[in-house]
Amino acid sequence: MRSTINQSNCQQTETVTERLIRLGSVGNTYFHDKGEPYVCFDSKNSSKATKVRSKAFTMMLQKRYFVETGQIPQPDQLNQAKIHFEGFATLSDKQHSVETRIGEHKGNFYYDLNISGGKSIVEISKAGWRLIQVSPVYFRTSQNMLPQVVPSAKGNVKLLLKHVRFKSKADKLLYLVYVISCFVYGIPHPILILSGEKGAAKSTSTRMTRSIVDPASNDILFMQTAVRELAITLQNNYMPAFDNLTSISEKISDLLCVAATGGGYSTRKMYSDDEETILSFKRCIILNGINVVASKADLLDRCILLELARIDESERKAEQEVWQEFNDDKPAILSGIFTVLSKALQIRPTVKLAGLQRMGDFSIWGYAIAEAIKPGLGDSFLKAYSLNIKRASEEATSAHPVASAIIAMMRKTDYWQGSVTELLGHLEDVASRERIDIRNKVWPKGPHVLSRRINEILSNLKQCGISVEIRHGGDFKVATVEKIGIKQSNAKPQPAKK
Repeated sequence: MRSTINQSNCQQTETVTERLIRLGSVGNTYFHDKGEPYVCFDSKNSSKATKVRSKAFTMMLQKRYFVETGQIPQPDQLNQAKIHFEGFATLSDKQHSVETRIGEHKGNFYYDLNISGGKSIVEISKAGWRLIQVSPVYFRTSQNMLPQVVPSAKGNVKLLLKHVRFKSKADKLLYLVYVISCFVYGIPHPILILSGEKGAAKSTSTRMTRSIVDPASNDILFMQTAVRELAITLQNNYMPAFDNLTSISEKISDLLCVAATGGGYSTRKMYSDDEETILSFKRCIILNGINVVASKADLLDRCILLELARIDESERKAEQEVWQEFNDDKPAILSGIFTVLSKALQIRPTVKLAGLQRMGDFSIWGYAIAEAIKPGLGDSFLKAYSLNIKRASEEATSAHPVASAIIAMMRKTDYWQGSVTELLGHLEDVASRERIDIRNKVWPKGPHVLSRRINEILSNLKQCGISVEIRHGGDFKVATVEKIGIKQSNAKPQPAKK
């Protein structure tokens, strides 16, 4: 049951603060989410939650007071009332999760259309999907969120592929599965990276993808260079989409990794020196650029890389026409997504995959979703995803100077062994020959740093068929580099030198 403050009797001796507390109690439900106080203004007809500290809550108190008295309360009187409600909500034994766009309860998924009044929530279960007015999940909103269209009674998810153009069938399948997976609550989602030459409609494809999942007034965003500002953007957008990127800094890359797999960012509260707040998120993120914008191996391990095809000039349409056709199909696309997801909920418990990839939950759900689209399509998805992971590993190694040097070194041998100091010297010779930039800040300045740099790209090198092992060998560390699958009898080891 939802906790509601009992309305007290209005007395002639009632102070302004007491009246504000009485007015703020009528019909409102107070609770907290991990200590953050929330209020639902109309719990019988709505699942929208608002922070007690928000401007919307203050305006609600002001409006109710003005309607009853014809006057505006003073700021200190409002603050006293808000402190009361903050304490009541925080100390209440009623705790509920407040979600952005997507929620889950007892195995069912809930999607917030963010429309005013009526049936504004989509409930997806194994039995199908339906529109409901109040859900067991509370949802927050933000200034950037737009209403979603109401899905049609019948749909076809494959209509989405009319509006985006990829170079391969594998990319089409991965894209379709990815978009549907964005409606799955609680799992880590890969970061979608769209690349392509000029004229490949990268921005339009990004905007359409976001429009299906999380429509927003500012649908494509500027990538902030400040970590705190980006963390706030991630908190307020379920599918933040960043357009026309050329590179990503190391700190931003690390935060995107956290946002994809799930985590939080700690920062001080505004105007406070010692009190902190935790921004927590697990987001579906889109990045686009002419080239693959990610370069760090740990970020690429969490990505799906899809390449868009250039649209021929003879096929180009006016932007208004493009969006009109897309918006006409959108209700059917959404309906198709919910239908497929309902079937995937039935299939998911039966899926048992051997040798899960890094994003294991996505692999399992992706298989179930592909099977729900068409029986037998699950294996095609796994093959496409495996090839995409290999491509991401190749991107990671090509962007990492140490990995590039190791790959170049192993083109002429199947096996190498020596001290880490010798390996660094050998790699410097290879880098000079291959014109690999050793002035790059990633390039190790000493043997002890080389071990750390190799650890960063170990899994990516394995994807490329190269194994690197570093172990203690007495007075020094021994490095062994070999091609995976090469028989030892055919190898020509080079003994370590002291």
